[in-house]
Amino acid sequence: MSNFLRKIREDKKIGQSDLAEKIGVSKQLLSGFENGRSGVSNEVLKKLANALDVSPDAILTGKSYKPFDEKGRKQLSEAMNMTFKYYGDEFDKDTIIKISTELYALIVDFDSLKNDSERDNFIKSLEEKIAIGLASKCFLKFKNK
Repeated sequence: MSNFLRKIREDKKIGQSDLAEKIGVSKQLLSGFENGRSGVSNEVLKKLANALDVSPDAILTGKSYKPFDEKGRKQLSEAMNMTFKYYGDEFDKDTIIKISTELYALIVDFDSLKNDSERDNFIKSLEEKIAIGLASKCFLKFKNK
C-alpha cells in the first residue's frame, strides 16, 4: 500500500518514534505502514491524521496536506468559477465537477511550491499534458460518432 505518511511526517519535522508514541503504536508498525509493508486500522489512520493536522485522505493520496479551511474553500470556489467560465457551455455537470476538482488540486499543488524553479517545472509539466488532454478529447469526440 503506497502512502504519503513519511513525507508528511518529515515535512512537519516529527520523528518516527515521537509520532508512534503520540498515537500509541509501535515504531515498527509505523515504519511498516510508511514503507507499505503493513496497513493500519481506520482508528490509527484517524489518530495519525489528527496528530499531523492533515486529513486521512492526505496520508493515503497525498492530495491535501491541510484540512479543508477557509483558504481551501476560496480555492475550490475559484476552481469552480474558472471551470464554469471556460467550459460551462461545453460539458455536462459531472464533467464540470471533475474538471473543477482537478483544477482545485492543481491550485493547491502550485501554491505549495517553494520557489520559482519548482513553479516553472510544474508549469512545463502541465504544458506537456495539455497536448495529451486535447488529443484524448479529439479521439473521444470522433470515436463516439
